[in-house]
Amino acid sequence: MRIARSVASLSPVDVGDHVCWVAPPDDDFQRTARAYLQDGARIGDKLMVVGAASPAWREFQPSQALLVDPVAAAGGAGWGAEGLVTLVRREAETAGRQGFRALRVLAQMERVWPEGTTPEQVAEQEFRLDALIGDGAAAMVVCAYPDTVFLPETLVQAAGVHPHFSGRPERAPSFQLFSSPEGHWTLSGVVDADSADAFHTAVIELLRTTPTLRLSCHGLELMDVAGMQMLAKAARAFPDRRILVEGLNPTVRKCWELLGFAAPSVPVELAP
Repeated sequence: MRIARSVASLSPVDVGDHVCWVAPPDDDFQRTARAYLQDGARIGDKLMVVGAASPAWREFQPSQALLVDPVAAAGGAGWGAEGLVTLVRREAETAGRQGFRALRVLAQMERVWPEGTTPEQVAEQEFRLDALIGDGAAAMVVCAYPDTVFLPETLVQAAGVHPHFSGRPERAPSFQLFSSPEGHWTLSGVVDADSADAFHTAVIELLRTTPTLRLSCHGLELMDVAGMQMLAKAARAFPDRRILVEGLNPTVRKCWELLGFAAPSVPVELAP
């Protein structure tokens, strides 16, 4: 099972990791990005930067790094939810054929997302990307979301749907929802009033394409009333789908029942 974790730097990032980096100002960003790419060059990874040319990786071009600028490629509009996923899938396969250990990606998300991108679009793409990496693609992806560019609600959404987080501790997500083997989705941390909207968006996006959503909650510490309301609301929006919740702690389970959510009108099943 993939385990959620926060990383103080990008040095521990390895194959199979999907990291939300709430990026600092320019100087710190360039220094950290350069170190991340240098680590990959040293151990035999194929380097790919999704974004604009920058001193942080200029030294790797053209022989050591592939630079793809979504803004230039899309005529200034950026990409939709599938663009980055398709690119990573293709280049990871190419890297394997070329003899690289893995594909190492640094994505400047302000270049990926067009203006006006919604939290729902962010959740959709990041879930697709996480499923790709979690299913065994020989890749690691760091999604850099500058905190001076994105709205707080977008940052909460982005961080909550990555297994790993890097950035200032106060920016760390309260919950994390990410793919696990065998069709499970792991939910960990705390779902409270501050994160309930982002959690609802995430569950809605999963239900759009998942007949049975299996939530593994062994790492869930707390879900308050707001979180439970949003889980029930998402379930009611897709009455033909099924949510199976596994590993829920006794306290949350009891509150769910006392608040009346254990009812036929809420298609959420709590596994024994």
